Amino acid sequence: MKEMLKARVMHKKSIQSVMNELKLLSMINSKFIVNAHYAFQDSENLYLVMDLLLGGDLRFHLARQRKFSQQQTRFFCACLIHALETVHGHNIIHRDIKPENLVFDESGYLKLTDFGIAREWVPNTDNSNETSGTPGYMAPEVMCKNNHDIAADYFAVGVIAWECMFGRRPYQGKTRKEIRDAILAK
Repeated sequence: MKEMLKARVMHKKSIQSVMNELKLLSMINSKFIVNAHYAFQDSENLYLVMDLLLGGDLRFHLARQRKFSQQQTRFFCACLIHALETVHGHNIIHRDIKPENLVFDESGYLKLTDFGIAREWVPNTDNSNETSGTPGYMAPEVMCKNNHDIAADYFAVGVIAWECMFGRRPYQGKTRKEIRDAILAK
């Protein structure tokens, strides 16, 4: 159960993000995403009841194991691609694909979570001002503030595959600008 203090949500101006996540999760049901089952509130908190996953996130396992085999990486990517096909089939762009948002279930399957900055995608609509996401996993078109579509999510899949196999992201930098320059240079 995801518990969110109302005062914190209001202070961080995240009301729209929370409502958006609930709306998008109510549109999707998949074995490869963390599904929402119920939402309710009391006077102080908002609650979102979701699938229980106890396997930890991919970032945790990358930190422990450092690298994965080609076969393991291929399996992780297959899980993620299956999730994205479902999400994109509902015209949703996730926009924040990264190891912290991939959680293992008890059987070792990866599930996609955190739809806080996901958006409904309308083809041929200007979304160049929407540059949310984590810089090391953002597609060049997003970093450069150009229109983008579901392909931006697949760019992140490639970055994650590289990171799983080599133990580091392909684009290094300490600041958003350094990471952007590294992406554009390659």
